[in-house]
Amino acid sequence: MSYINNSNGWGNQHTNHVANKVDHLADKISFAVDMVANAAINLDGAQQELLTLANAPYPPQSTQLIALANRIAANKRQIDDGLAKIKEMARTIDQETNQIQNPPQRGW
Repeated sequence: MSYINNSNGWGNQHTNHVANKVDHLADKISFAVDMVANAAINLDGAQQELLTLANAPYPPQSTQLIALANRIAANKRQIDDGLAKIKEMARTIDQETNQIQNPPQRGW
C-alpha cells in the first residue's frame, strides 16, 4: 500500500486523507479480484473432472458427483462473495471521491 505524501497547503490534507482511503480500498479490491480469479481456476478444474467422468468407461458414482457439486457450489459462493466485496468497495470509492470533488466548505 502506498501513501501519498501530505503537504501543508490549504485543502491538501483532506485530499490526501481521502486519496489514502481510496488507495487502501484499491488494495482490497485487488484482493477480492484475486478471490474471484482463484474460484475461476477451481471451476476449470471441476470442468476437467466432469470431462474425465464423461469419458470414463463406467458411470460416475453418486459420491463423486456430490463431491463435485459441492466444490462447484463453494466456488460459486467465493465468486459471489468477491463480487459483492468489489461492489461494496466501488460504492465506498464513489463516496470518497465525492468528498474530493465537493470538499467541505470552511469559511473564515
